[in-house]
Amino acid sequence: MEALARQSWTDDRLDDRFDHLEGEMDQRFTRVEGEMDQRFSRVEREMDQRFTRVEGEMDQRFTRVEGEMKAGFARLDGEIKELRTEIKESNAELRAEIKGANAELRAELAALNRTLIQAGFGLAAAVIAGVLLHLF
Repeated sequence: MEALARQSWTDDRLDDRFDHLEGEMDQRFTRVEGEMDQRFSRVEREMDQRFTRVEGEMDQRFTRVEGEMKAGFARLDGEIKELRTEIKESNAELRAEIKGANAELRAELAALNRTLIQAGFGLAAAVIAGVLLHLF
């Protein structure tokens, strides 16, 4: 796109002054543009360095967390195995207690049964004796 042509001033001195200012402004803009490119390049390098550092730190953190998780899961596996062993032992103890209590209950029921049978025979003998005494 072409720049619009400027009209000439009526005084040649103004034209010379404007031409001088135009050249000086071009130089300044070129210098500022170069400085800005340098600054942006520096900022870009710094950002790349920071991102690389943060990336490394994140990798270390993830590695540490992964190690902690593996150790935690291994600990949990050990605790679960230990708990299973305890439950099996408690279950075996409970079964032994139940079997013992069951044997005691059966013995007491057998003794009660014998007592009831003896009482039944005694009662039957008393009834028979009463009937016989009443008849004779």
